[in-house]
Amino acid sequence: MPDGGVQDVEVPARVNAVGDRSARSAGLAGVREYRSVLVPVAFVVAVLLGVAIGYVTADRQSGTVHAPRTATSPAPELTPALRTAPWEGARRPGTAHQMRVLDEPDPDALRLALSWTVADSIKAAGGASTISARQVTIVNGMYFGAVEGVDAAHDEYWAIGRIEVQGPATPPVDPHVWRRIGAGPWTIVRNGPRACDVLPSALITLWKVSPPPCTG
Repeated sequence: MPDGGVQDVEVPARVNAVGDRSARSAGLAGVREYRSVLVPVAFVVAVLLGVAIGYVTADRQSGTVHAPRTATSPAPELTPALRTAPWEGARRPGTAHQMRVLDEPDPDALRLALSWTVADSIKAAGGASTISARQVTIVNGMYFGAVEGVDAAHDEYWAIGRIEVQGPATPPVDPHVWRRIGAGPWTIVRNGPRACDVLPSALITLWKVSPPPCTG
């Protein structure tokens, strides 16, 4: 019968269409499930790859780990090497000592540290922004002394002097009084009139007079 023939053709076609849709739906579900697993795996691989690249490209020169410099870290020029204090073996905290710049491991480094503090002071006051420590000279006749602490970390080193500045910067008013505690940085304690009032009385007693830089 012709109608039956038509039915024989159409019915399988419908069945096949439904089967194709079922297969397609199952395939899409599989792809979505595969992607849901692939995304986190790819993320983990990317993280591990980034860590590996960072480790390989890190600065490992001479096996040294370089600590980051911060805004408050003192410049190394401000902390020249110190000789072992002569009183180290028999401390008497509070005792004053006359010091000699030439006895230090590097006298030039000591003077440079003091000059560096002056250059920084000029910049901080809004002076010449390009001034360097090399443009600041500590005039001859500087006084240098120390007061014993309970240990090396509390020893106080004092310097009193006058300065000269090359270039357009206006020099800070003399005299200058510097101090260093232990192996810390040299700093300007005070400058200008009455700056020497901050000096420890033990040093004044040792020197018997006010240091000449204090009096002009």
